[in-house]
Amino acid sequence: MPDEVAVTHRASSKIDLIIIGSGLAGTAAACFAVTQGLKVAQISASLGELPFASGLLDLLAIYPRQEQKLWDNPWDGIAALIDRSPSHPYAKLGVDTIREAMQGFLAFLEASGLEHHGLPDGNVHLATAVGTLKTTYRVPQSMWHGVGALQQQLPTLLVDFYGMKDFHGRLMLEGLRHRWPTLNTKTLPFPMTFPGVDRQNLLFAEALESPEVRAELADSIRPNLDGAQMVGMPAVLGVHSTAEVIADLEGRLGVGIFEIPTLPPSVPGLRLQETCENSLRSQGVQILQDRRVIGFQTDGLQCTGIITGTDSWRETTEADGIILASGRFLGGGLAAERNGIIETIFGLPVVQPSARNLWHRDRFLDHRGHPVNQAGLAVDNDFRPLGPDGKVAFQNLFAAGSILAHQDWIRTKSGAGLAIATAYGAVEAFLSTAPRN
Repeated sequence: MPDEVAVTHRASSKIDLIIIGSGLAGTAAACFAVTQGLKVAQISASLGELPFASGLLDLLAIYPRQEQKLWDNPWDGIAALIDRSPSHPYAKLGVDTIREAMQGFLAFLEASGLEHHGLPDGNVHLATAVGTLKTTYRVPQSMWHGVGALQQQLPTLLVDFYGMKDFHGRLMLEGLRHRWPTLNTKTLPFPMTFPGVDRQNLLFAEALESPEVRAELADSIRPNLDGAQMVGMPAVLGVHSTAEVIADLEGRLGVGIFEIPTLPPSVPGLRLQETCENSLRSQGVQILQDRRVIGFQTDGLQCTGIITGTDSWRETTEADGIILASGRFLGGGLAAERNGIIETIFGLPVVQPSARNLWHRDRFLDHRGHPVNQAGLAVDNDFRPLGPDGKVAFQNLFAAGSILAHQDWIRTKSGAGLAIATAYGAVEAFLSTAPRN
């Protein structure tokens, strides 16, 4: 017989709001909640999905999916979406509330030291590492010069490095040649070597925190400028001091510098995560990572606590409300099993195609998207998930982000907007339906 494992029950704690998930939706929910003065715990089993994020904040670029209509003004696009897709999560909020959410989160980021830029009411176009154009709502300050350089077709030098696997200036140049004829590229040796490992983006970024490394890099770039007014580089210009790194390189070279988003692991995504976590911790948010949710406790239609732990210990955190922002398949909020898709923590019913063979269309890049992409949780107008009977599962349980049904954030280019806006909606709903004493 196997040895029995002694289970240690740690003391319970009581707070206002538990947020499950450390992706953008969970992080935004923590931001909005702490701004309202709530006592918050953010629980996650891993580091979340932010290290996979580009750092760009999409709101809405394409709608309807099947028509591939591109919106220069995302607010007009959202109004059209709400009118034609009343079950979409955006429709539960409305344009004005979504605008409040985006303004609030951008203000939080700026106050935390991470500025984003864009047009007052419009999307911008950004050149990608594969030579395509990306339509987005806000870009990190480190990428902003790239938007202007593309729009004005400024003479620009793309710099990549020998041994860097996921950014090739030549590939970017070939894709953009007809749109940006003044673009040129040069591959250079990086001032430092990393023997024994693949050259990962984070290693480049950490190295460029050093003024000596930056000086050597600038000396290597300078002879290749040849009239360039801008230099574009992969998004590895520092981890903690990006503004300082860019300002230093601009001063040494006498030209503008901008970053170009690369494949994961994403340094801008890590910056976003680190900036938010540091700010939330400084405001009293408990960030509990590597905490696997293994159960929950209830009292009638109230979910009164979350149980985290392993085979050897258990800990219960009690709260007046819970926001489920655990993501989809990558984040672990949903799981695909032989008989269908399940929600992994509360066992909530998942809106999904009636049979597994209906999950995907025949063509992978079908503009209509795949039906499985709209699978998720059905919620009421207060973002409370519905149970098997179509009624609210728990009065104080809310959901936010990509786990929600009736949306395809990938095809509509609306991932950040969906996460931020529904997080705002969930926090506001908690405040209105479960007011504190």
